[in-house]
Amino acid sequence: MTTTQRSTVITMGLLMGGGMLAAVGAQPMPAASAQLSPSDATMQFADASQNWAIRPAGEADPPMQSTDAAVSPSLPSSDSNSSEIQTDGGIRYVSGGVGVSGRSDLDALASQFNLHLMFATQGSGEYLSAVQVTILDANNAPVLSAESNGPWFYAQLPPGDYRVEATPTGPTGEDQTQRKAVHLNGSNQSNMDFYWKK
Repeated sequence: MTTTQRSTVITMGLLMGGGMLAAVGAQPMPAASAQLSPSDATMQFADASQNWAIRPAGEADPPMQSTDAAVSPSLPSSDSNSSEIQTDGGIRYVSGGVGVSGRSDLDALASQFNLHLMFATQGSGEYLSAVQVTILDANNAPVLSAESNGPWFYAQLPPGDYRVEATPTGPTGEDQTQRKAVHLNGSNQSNMDFYWKK
């Protein structure tokens, strides 16, 4: 392809791109006059903030670097369903499990907790969220009280005997508290499933 043909293709692409911007209602950027300085291969724009180097054909572009932490690949993406470990009365817990990413987040944290609770609808198995969780020790003293932000709720409790109370906070929550006893030692993980009729 000759230089003239390349220039024509580039010009047509720029014109079509501007037409596409207008078609979707976007505002094209104001035109800037440009001059090419052959001595330093830099295109100078009338707007001083625009100053682009021109590299010879075949030379690779340098890797892009961003100072914006929001787009840094090393940081976790902000997900409304991301799970955050919390504490109540010195007891660590986490809840969530809404959607695939929420379940993946909790799967990654599961080994840190020795009590795993799951909330669902009987029959359909449809998950429930917004369940009030209260955990009482052997003397019926509350050691943790929190509302689950999803169908999975994990807690890390010292070894001992506990009673777990779970109550849906939605329309089906009237007098539907379920109570289950659990014994935890230093090494086991206990899984408890709670099901309610819809």
